[in-house]
Amino acid sequence: MIRRLLAALMGLMPAMTPLPLAAQGLAQLVADSVTVTAQEVLVARGNVEAFYDGTRLSASAITYDRAADRLSVTGPILITTPEGEVFTAEAAEIDPRLEAGLLRGARLVLDRQLQVSAARIDRTGTGLTALTRTAATSCRVCGTEAPLWEIRAARVVHDEIGQQLYFDDATFRVAGVPVFWLPRMRLPDPTLERASGLLVPQLFSSDALGFGLKLPYFIRLGGRRDLTVTPWIATGARNLELRYRQAFRSGWTQIETHLAEDDGAVSPRYALFAEGAFALPRDIRLEFDLEAVSDEAFLLDYDLSDQDRLDSSLRAYRLR
Repeated sequence: MIRRLLAALMGLMPAMTPLPLAAQGLAQLVADSVTVTAQEVLVARGNVEAFYDGTRLSASAITYDRAADRLSVTGPILITTPEGEVFTAEAAEIDPRLEAGLLRGARLVLDRQLQVSAARIDRTGTGLTALTRTAATSCRVCGTEAPLWEIRAARVVHDEIGQQLYFDDATFRVAGVPVFWLPRMRLPDPTLERASGLLVPQLFSSDALGFGLKLPYFIRLGGRRDLTVTPWIATGARNLELRYRQAFRSGWTQIETHLAEDDGAVSPRYALFAEGAFALPRDIRLEFDLEAVSDEAFLLDYDLSDQDRLDSSLRAYRLR
């Protein structure tokens, strides 16, 4: 979308009209002032906004040098696309033929969920975006304070077509403290609904388990089945959570298990939850709910539920 917007803006340049204008239905450029120098350089300054096919670009100034065949954008720059991508940058230099583009001091926000800040962003025009010296997080960033968690990498490549993020020389940090390092890693794009990969890590703390981290990994087993494996790593316990889901033509089922080992407690501890519903012939509906734990305190210790008793059931009914 950004490439199409810039391509449409190029249609404005040959006309060299020194007024805000619409590019014959292709694009709109609005600014406080638009001037053309004797060297055939078009300069739009002050509250510059460009619109094209749902994509919006805002900047302090846009300059097109016909002799150098170069488009320069002065920040602060904000680019939003209908697909949910948001780019911010301090400055940008873009080839009008769109063979290459460079954004400096930039940030990429994907689907309002994951933000990746970088020293520079290079758009290749082939569906790949390369980000150098990056920090990625889904947490809110306030000033210079380190986010709750982030992934720092020497380089990140965003595959827009494959909806994947590839990290090189990545370090996972919690509150600014490095936890582990990976030479390479891959994360699904937040816009991708179902793909195998690491999900957003979660931090937790409790009196029973101490301070810990959850690292969920989603495994796609097909169009109707999936498995989420979530290790819990805490100062006072270890827990492996497995969640299996499957959809059938006439119903669905979900099975969740926990296998835990606590410091100072009788091991192993476990929990099992299974539920599902099926539509049977003659308008009969079958539902089941199974709950089992190794001990009474397991649900509270792992903050799974605050109920004081287990409730398993099997029900078949028909409504007319």
